[in-house]
Amino acid sequence: MHLCGRLLSRIFRAWHLQRMSRMKANSVASSAFTLVASVLCVVLVMRPTVVSGASMMPTLHDKDVLIASPLAARLFQPSRGDIVTVCLSANPLCGFVVSGDTQYVKRIVAVPGDVVRYSTCNIFVITETGQEVKDTEPTMACRDQSDFKQIVLTEGMYFVAGDNRGNSLDSRIFGPVSKSQIHAKVLAQVRLTWVP
Repeated sequence: MHLCGRLLSRIFRAWHLQRMSRMKANSVASSAFTLVASVLCVVLVMRPTVVSGASMMPTLHDKDVLIASPLAARLFQPSRGDIVTVCLSANPLCGFVVSGDTQYVKRIVAVPGDVVRYSTCNIFVITETGQEVKDTEPTMACRDQSDFKQIVLTEGMYFVAGDNRGNSLDSRIFGPVSKSQIHAKVLAQVRLTWVP
C-alpha cells in the first residue's frame, strides 16, 4: 500500500509539473499575443498625436491630444475638410518619436482636379465641375503680403492648410502632398487644461 501511494504521488507530481509548464507556456504566448495586438493597434488603428503650435487654431490648440487613424487614411479616400497628419518624408514611422521626422496636422482644402488660388492669408478653390468652394476667413489676424499663385491638382495630389492661414507651414509653402504622404485621419481631439 505504501509503495502504491508513493507511485501515485510521483505520477500526480509529474502530471502537475507538466500542467504548470503548459500553463506558463500559455501565459507567455497570451502575453506575447497581447503585446503584438497592442502594437498593431497603435501602428494601424489608433495613434495618439499631440498638436505642436498654433497653425490649426482655433479648431485645434497647442498641446491638444488627437486620436488619428492610419487605417482610416488607407481605407477611405481623403476628402475636403478632413483633418489629417502629413509627413513629407517617405518614412513609414513618421509621427513616432523615434523617427525624427516632422509630422504636420492640417486640413485638406482641395482634392485632385481642383484649381487652387492662394496667397498668404486666403485660399480659393474651384472644383473640377467649376463650383467655387468658399474658404473660411483667416481665423487670426493676417495681412496679405503676397500676390496670388495658382495650381491645378493632378491625380493623387491634395492641398493641405492650417486653419490659422497666416501662421501655417502648409501646401502654400511645401506644395501639394500625395495620398501616401497623408499618414492618418484625425478621428477625435482631447483638450487637456490644467487649473492651478
